[in-house]
Amino acid sequence: MFNKIKILFVFLSICSCNLETEDFNTAYDIIIIAGQSNTNQGYGMNSEIDKTDSNIYQLGRYSLYNHVIIPAHEPLQHHTSDDDKIGFGLTFAKLYNKTEKANKNPILIIPCGYGGSSLKKDWQFENFLYQDLIERVKFIQKKYPKSTITTFLWHQGESDVTNSDYQKMLDEFIKQVRIDLNEDIPFILGGMVPYWVNQQESRIHQQNIIKDTPNRISNTSYADPEIPFVIHKTNNTVDEIHYDAQGQRELGKRYFSAYQELIK
Repeated sequence: MFNKIKILFVFLSICSCNLETEDFNTAYDIIIIAGQSNTNQGYGMNSEIDKTDSNIYQLGRYSLYNHVIIPAHEPLQHHTSDDDKIGFGLTFAKLYNKTEKANKNPILIIPCGYGGSSLKKDWQFENFLYQDLIERVKFIQKKYPKSTITTFLWHQGESDVTNSDYQKMLDEFIKQVRIDLNEDIPFILGGMVPYWVNQQESRIHQQNIIKDTPNRISNTSYADPEIPFVIHKTNNTVDEIHYDAQGQRELGKRYFSAYQELIK
């Protein structure tokens, strides 16, 4: 009991110090990441390759860090994450941080990925995952009103392969996010694992819906896992639905390339 009280006291002391020095005029460049497990389930994290940059933060989610801005160390604090797995988000943020177009504001990732989640069930507008995403973004916007949402990175679709209304629901999701956040956010969608996709016609159809989104909705783009080369693993049959860490890093680069093309 004494140790728990001591830990709580230290945490509250740190929070108090942060409040004294916190600058509410800080303008964060916000990166929203949401979808299902391929936002965060790439096995093979490397502590050196996957280290963060000092200018990149995340909005914490777990325990005492909930709604606290903390360094964006892997694994990011999505709804679901594992200690030895990564997503594409930090790679994207590091590339963004190094570009000349970035205005060198601190970067704030808001991680909202949830393994196995579907548009049909979990991301409906009245449900927890959607409401949590909107609440977290608005929390930052209210606290740091000079901040800007730079992009929304979405990776989802595997759980909705049998959903005949997927295209309609995906398009409505993008439109509703923009309505609720009152902004025409650049929206990037990532393709599912090519090896897994190519095992079934229904998955290929689903991938084509995701890929075709920029032809249906303005200010959207597609991170293609097949161009300029197909992202694969040494053994594609192992955990075939997920990218590994190397694949996630490559996917992060493609999200960033899609973002750069979009903002031109």
